[in-house]
Amino acid sequence: MNKKVIYIGVDVDDNAFHTTALFPETGEVLEYKCKPTFHGLLSRLAELKAKFQDFNVRVCYEASYLGFSLCRDLIAAGYDCQVVAPSSIPRVHGNQVKTDRIDAGKLAQFFATGILTFVSIPEKEMEADRDLTRTRQYILHQLAEIRTHVQSLLRRNGINFKSETENKSHWTKLHISWLDKKAESLNGSLKNNLKLLLQQMKWLMYTLAEYDKAIEELAQTERYKKQVSSLICYHGIKNIFAMVMITEIGNVNRFAHPNQLSSWIGFDVREYSSGGKHNRFGITKHGNRYLRTAFVEANQKLPRTKRIHDKLRYRRKDIDPALVHIADRCLERLAKKGSRLLYAGKHPNKVKVACAREMVGFVWESLKTVA
Repeated sequence: MNKKVIYIGVDVDDNAFHTTALFPETGEVLEYKCKPTFHGLLSRLAELKAKFQDFNVRVCYEASYLGFSLCRDLIAAGYDCQVVAPSSIPRVHGNQVKTDRIDAGKLAQFFATGILTFVSIPEKEMEADRDLTRTRQYILHQLAEIRTHVQSLLRRNGINFKSETENKSHWTKLHISWLDKKAESLNGSLKNNLKLLLQQMKWLMYTLAEYDKAIEELAQTERYKKQVSSLICYHGIKNIFAMVMITEIGNVNRFAHPNQLSSWIGFDVREYSSGGKHNRFGITKHGNRYLRTAFVEANQKLPRTKRIHDKLRYRRKDIDPALVHIADRCLERLAKKGSRLLYAGKHPNKVKVACAREMVGFVWESLKTVA
């Protein structure tokens, strides 16, 4: 005879863990509060399990700053634990009362009714590798922000690189050398400000290069080498983008169809159709933003051509012809689609996103082939 189930929702917080245990058959609710640690929660669950020995205990909590550490510890302790995707939790409009205790009760209730979507828990090693690629993206954003700040500082003080040197490209070696000389020629606070900003910018550039080196080395390990090889034969995808896609997707077999992967990334088209009227808008962006950025960045060069350049031909050396054939089909599809949309007058950014959505299906096929 199958045991009955107790559904437990946990609202995690720095100050305390609020726990609600729901018995679906009777509607009985038990509420607990414990220290915000694994051992504090474990002692409460052990008390509940000892009191109701004929019940199976299932636990869930909302994805938060804890990540998957609490879930892994509970699974290791013998509990069935799930991490809930925050976007899948129903929101009641007009509700003016929100507390940790109420949130825990809602989690337990929604958990029991089966309307929540759970986050796939990655392997611990892959999660660490994913954090490496995400931190690189964070450093890249910091570098972009400080470069924008430098440009604004120069404009406010009437300093223009293009007009003084007749060169159009910023952030080249020539431009950075010019900035160093310009900083030495200035006086007062402006000189100190610009020199410190350039020093910070160079340190971020060095840090970014170190992250790139670490990811390149990681891509050559036995753990990822086969998957990376299946993706670098694509036009626009090298080792770093390949590692972002692999670590963010995780186990590709959990997506039965490429449309599921596209939806998970946030490439679904928003639609509001009613009363016989059909209205479609841009993509939802409700998904993995790191993957979405990687796919769009891989389609920056438009329009696409079917020509295989020397660097891509070199990357395809010693790669399975079946994988190269998938990449060639992708290149042909994107060249046709990109050209058609550009000739129709679509904005280039919209074309890039449309091509990125098309690429998702081919990447899914490549990863499934080597899985």
